[in-house]
Amino acid sequence: MKKSKKIIGIALLLMSISYIGNAKTVNKTGKNQNVKKTDTTKRNAKELNSQEYAQVLSNFQKKAEKYLETGDKIKLVDDYINDIENAKVSEKALEDNKKADMEVFGMVEVAIFMKSMYSDGAEAKKLTDADYERIQKKFASTNKFKQLEGYVQIQPITQ
Repeated sequence: MKKSKKIIGIALLLMSISYIGNAKTVNKTGKNQNVKKTDTTKRNAKELNSQEYAQVLSNFQKKAEKYLETGDKIKLVDDYINDIENAKVSEKALEDNKKADMEVFGMVEVAIFMKSMYSDGAEAKKLTDADYERIQKKFASTNKFKQLEGYVQIQPITQ
């Protein structure tokens, strides 16, 4: 008797787990609809060598130029963090690509700390002071910013 109770209990447990995994919601009209499961992206844990990191920097520069044309500074910072900050890079690759790294860093820093720069695009005109403050804090909290902050000295222009 105890064995059959355990088997029934295990079967119920498995059924409830599979039910949770295939979650459905009931919308306002009473119809069931499937809930999308979120996809988790697997980050590349491979350490980049000099050539690969140079390619990452080059690709980011191309994307950054497009973002600066449209004035989309939020995506610029988000992609900088995703592409450059989160990349696992060897020390040798950092040394070999220091000039390009500083160039990309300077481009992003100037774009977000000098509001008047790259502000002609439609997306830049939508940005508020709160948006600028938020992306500046996000950018300033990166390790790259802490390493390279002395590279570009930004002086506000007074008129």
